Amino acid sequence: MNESPKLSVRPLVLGLKHVFRISHGASTERTNAVFELTVDGMGPFLGEAALPPYYPHRMEDIIDYADHLDWSSFKVHEPRAFLDHLPAGPSPARAAVDMAVHDAWGTALQAPLYHLFGLDVQHMQPSSYALPIPEDLDDLDRQLDAVRHFPFLKLKIGSGNVDFDEAIVRRTREQYRGRLCVDVNAGWSLPDAARIIPKLADCALEFVEQPIAAQPIDDWHLLRRIMPDRSTPLVADESVQDADSVIELAGAVDGINIKLAKCGGIRPALDLVALARALDLRLMLGCMIESSIALTAAAHIAPLFDWLDLDGPMHVAQDPYEGLSFDAGRIGLPDRPGLGVRPTTTPSS
Repeated sequence: MNESPKLSVRPLVLGLKHVFRISHGASTERTNAVFELTVDGMGPFLGEAALPPYYPHRMEDIIDYADHLDWSSFKVHEPRAFLDHLPAGPSPARAAVDMAVHDAWGTALQAPLYHLFGLDVQHMQPSSYALPIPEDLDDLDRQLDAVRHFPFLKLKIGSGNVDFDEAIVRRTREQYRGRLCVDVNAGWSLPDAARIIPKLADCALEFVEQPIAAQPIDDWHLLRRIMPDRSTPLVADESVQDADSVIELAGAVDGINIKLAKCGGIRPALDLVALARALDLRLMLGCMIESSIALTAAAHIAPLFDWLDLDGPMHVAQDPYEGLSFDAGRIGLPDRPGLGVRPTTTPSS
């Protein structure tokens, strides 16, 4: 007789290598939640719920969601039938369940997820590497010294001082010839965004991400109308939560940032990819500060995206899991079944 699936949740504390400063605040540590699913005595199959401090969800919300799931209809070989009927709740919790279910599915079929999705991971775009908002330009120089060899950098700006934000971009472009983008994390007012984005046109930015507040969506359309040209693409992140928001953004932005923790996992992300392509939008696959559980889960669908931002584990001081590899932005995936993630092995002394 088959056992009922068992799901446990525990905190995952991730200390950071450096102070990670964005417009929402600064962090030296993040606490996420690890989901461990056991099916018929097999597993644990893994998922991760990201809980950034600027999100409304807390650990108790995640645990409560997991405790009230009904697994009676779950069949390991039919993940979509179960995932399509997940109850509403915190999107990071749904994402963690989605990852664990996909991990179980791939493991049961003895194949990596990207193989089951029919994707070629040898042709992924390089990922950007994010530099947190510096304390000053000397601090920026020190950050750049360590990553000049990376092919693609993302600058976190939205410092509260638009002139300093511009100085960060210009100082970087003076020293760095690779691909460059900026992420404002909703840190500019609409008038400031309309003023500074055209001024940065000579810095050859790939895109400007989330320059204005997430809501109202109408402000994106106003920004598009008052911008003098479309030379610098605009990408929405915090404004993108579900299919309805993607539809509302069409015509105002050039691309959207899809994150598993925002949309609820791999299955909803694939649905958003199809919708965005139908609306002629470009796609970025993004991340929070997460371990290799969540980042590897995301990387399995990375070939579908124009831009990747999967550098989360590179900011973690000691990742307790291993999965994807990150070599100056070049991402590799394990060929193990399912997610292919396992606890980090510590060499014996």
